[in-house]
Amino acid sequence: MSLEQSLSRSWYGSYGWTWALAPLLLLTVPVVKCKRQNYLAHRLSSSYQSALPVIIVGNITVGGTGKSPMVIALADWLKRQGYSPGIVTRGHKRSSDEVMLVSQSSSAADVGDEPLMLFRRAGCPVAVSAKRVQAIQALEQLEYVDVIISDDGLQHYAMDRDIEIVMVDAKRGLGNNMLLPVGPLREPASRLNHADYIFTIGDQPKLDILPHYYYGKLALNRLVHVKDKDRTRALTDLESRSWTVVAGIGNPARFLDSLVSYGLPHNSPSHFFSDHHHFLHSDLAALKTIIMTEKDAVKVEGFASSEDDWWYVAAELELPLELTCQLDEQIKQVIKQKK
Repeated sequence: MSLEQSLSRSWYGSYGWTWALAPLLLLTVPVVKCKRQNYLAHRLSSSYQSALPVIIVGNITVGGTGKSPMVIALADWLKRQGYSPGIVTRGHKRSSDEVMLVSQSSSAADVGDEPLMLFRRAGCPVAVSAKRVQAIQALEQLEYVDVIISDDGLQHYAMDRDIEIVMVDAKRGLGNNMLLPVGPLREPASRLNHADYIFTIGDQPKLDILPHYYYGKLALNRLVHVKDKDRTRALTDLESRSWTVVAGIGNPARFLDSLVSYGLPHNSPSHFFSDHHHFLHSDLAALKTIIMTEKDAVKVEGFASSEDDWWYVAAELELPLELTCQLDEQIKQVIKQKK
């Protein structure tokens, strides 16, 4: 078992080994509290104020909660409303620290796996930088961008925000409700009270329902070949073929559960890697018929061949009408205030 898996098991279990780290909370709790208080007290002077509406899609827990599907769904919805959104993101484990705009010729090594996937799926400008303010400024140079979506960055208080959407895992909830390193929380659970929207993918989450809580379904629609994107398979093939599930994401169990809900046999073998894992051909060479996430596919396509029986799942998040109606009104208000 990897350290990442061991931590996750402890955080989302009843009484895991990370409770032995409780004395460290004497350090982490004041730091987290001070960071939030400083932002609220000096927001106008210390945080970058963009002239464009900034929507953050983030979380208060470590690990995957479905931010990427939400960012894609949000960008698609904004375009249908007549906006021209741009996306800012950090770009984990990329080869450069420079601010970059993702292009058709970009690789996962250059910009990161998530930025490349977001660029392809959302069909809008994506700026990558560890300093999100620089990424925002890069998008502001593009005159046609009129709304900015931040993929993660809820705790990045150097960047001011107008709307916060906090993603919570429906199955795992907030774990043991403790801050790092004892639990998975980056900020206290009470932080949810100050977000504009709380969203989970799938069922209702394991937390007290708040008035600004919404949930939607992640619909899988087809299987796509990792190398030859024109080759697709129907979802019914999940039942009829023997698949090996491969994932290098923050919450691989949720990915496996979604495949099972569409017909994948429960006993299908799986190989889980760390989040943002840099795949090598040797990782997959011994495996035959593989099903993976779209985020992992962008890292694998560089060494995959047409002969490989490797596929990824294309999925879309369905946003509830109640959420989009609220967002529509709020964005209009933000634009009016910023004029």
